[in-house]
Amino acid sequence: MFAAITPHVSIPNPVVVETTQYYEIKGHHEADLVKEMNSKGYRSGGTTYWGYTSPQVRWTFDVKKDPGQACRVVNAEVSIRITTTLPRWEVPAGTADAVVEKWRKLSAALQRHEAEHGQIAREEGDALAALMRKHASDESCARLNAYLHDEGQKIFQRSSARNAELDRRTHHGVDEGVAISW
Repeated sequence: MFAAITPHVSIPNPVVVETTQYYEIKGHHEADLVKEMNSKGYRSGGTTYWGYTSPQVRWTFDVKKDPGQACRVVNAEVSIRITTTLPRWEVPAGTADAVVEKWRKLSAALQRHEAEHGQIAREEGDALAALMRKHASDESCARLNAYLHDEGQKIFQRSSARNAELDRRTHHGVDEGVAISW
């Protein structure tokens, strides 16, 4: 299917931009913190999440055939924007040490869980770049373009399934410590 002689094709590494945005929560007690996170957390599809990672993986490319040459991938780019939303709590004076310790554990677990979602996005971007490197040329531009788009959709679908499986398996991080229990 793909040309035996591959013209020089440069596929750059994905460009990753990560940002974290915070929402402020207040309170002295566990119940206060839970109420604040339930009220101010990230909302999606009618559900409120204490932490949320919103990855956007985009890729673009063109195909070009020069006279007497195989068709090749040109102008390839993969960009990954990972935006994570997390709660931030400034510990008020007089807060019990046990509450502070529970918060510390919850916050660390929340950050780890959201980082797992971010890693799936990075791997998705890497897979798209690898796809274009592996299949950088073909005798037919139409065939090359169709193949890359079809395989790219499979990569997107696998990443979506991995994110859903992560949340199903961990109960949205609860099994990893994203909870306050008293």
